[in-house]
Amino acid sequence: MAAAAQTTLAEPTPTNAAKSAIYKFASQLAEKLGYDSASDLEGIVGRLGGEIRYTDWGLEDDGGSLEVCPDQTPGFIIRLHTFAGKLRNRFTIAHELGHYFLHSDGGQKRMVVNRAGSGRLEWEANWFAGAFLLPEERFRKDWERYGHCATRIASVYKVSVAVVEIRCEELGLK
Repeated sequence: MAAAAQTTLAEPTPTNAAKSAIYKFASQLAEKLGYDSASDLEGIVGRLGGEIRYTDWGLEDDGGSLEVCPDQTPGFIIRLHTFAGKLRNRFTIAHELGHYFLHSDGGQKRMVVNRAGSGRLEWEANWFAGAFLLPEERFRKDWERYGHCATRIASVYKVSVAVVEIRCEELGLK
């Protein structure tokens, strides 16, 4: 009976936590994992027991996916497009880590999350990704340090200018 429970997929559900709580959690987790803008996210995924796999999905598919397998090795798999750019993949990896930590209880629930739609589940993963990749305190200092230049900050944090602009809006910097 225990084996059957392990193979049942949990339905991913939003935490319904406040955006500020998700920001705080993601920033603290980034610090705990030793993440900084020069960090290799693939290495972090590996240290957490996960694996990144690249796939040639159809062009209509808009992003990555996460499969959490707590009773297997690897414990989770993040799938990315082979043709997506490095900056896009960094955000997607952080987004899928958001699902991993927020929606699978850090890998405890067996589940699959495909990037589909724009509901609360996806919002939470995006909030997590933004705060993980661009932690508020450091981001605010760098925003001043680099003269409010989104292009320069994007190169420092290795994200797209769009990610920097969204983070600025979220933090009321624009």
